[in-house]
Amino acid sequence: MKKDRYIIITAGRGPIECSLAVHGVQMRFRKFLEEQEIKYEIVKQQRGAVNNSMVTIVFRIELSDYSLIISWVGTIQWISRSPIRKFSKRKNWFIKCCVMDLPESGSINLKDLIVQAFKASGPGGQHRNKVETAIRIIHKPTGIIVTASDSKSKAQNKKRAMEKLEARLDQLNRKVQSDYDTEEWTSKIEIQRGNPSKVFYGTKFTEV
Repeated sequence: MKKDRYIIITAGRGPIECSLAVHGVQMRFRKFLEEQEIKYEIVKQQRGAVNNSMVTIVFRIELSDYSLIISWVGTIQWISRSPIRKFSKRKNWFIKCCVMDLPESGSINLKDLIVQAFKASGPGGQHRNKVETAIRIIHKPTGIIVTASDSKSKAQNKKRAMEKLEARLDQLNRKVQSDYDTEEWTSKIEIQRGNPSKVFYGTKFTEV
């Protein structure tokens, strides 16, 4: 079963060269996802102070086998002379790639629902008005209310209402994700300099 995972690549509080590293590495990561035919979406990004630099980028990926990306998770090392500070002797820069612990998705718990049957209004004759086949579902934690009344079957209307509720909760959850404070989250990340999960070399980000 495929599951959404959120992957963050960040320079943390590192110098501008680390933001250059994030930009280069995220391009390689995107190419990897495309080669593996893994669906992804960029849900948030924070650009750096210079061209081709990125402080943080967050990917939502659709994945059934987490082991496919495990080699990317951890500290990533970029070996390169600084392209913006010519006299700097430093050539090792470190960034972080990790799974982001976002708020729980709005999965539906039946205990959170109020399901009500009511008489449908509108065209359809007296039978439509007398029989309570329409369904109203109230999701107590969010206050979302959905209804369905197109079918003469109560079961079909309930199924349609549940589909509407799932879509509304998914929309709400995506808004939570887009508003999530990644700056606060990344401030807690510690980037270790040793034992990198991947190493890239030069401005073309060739993997070593």
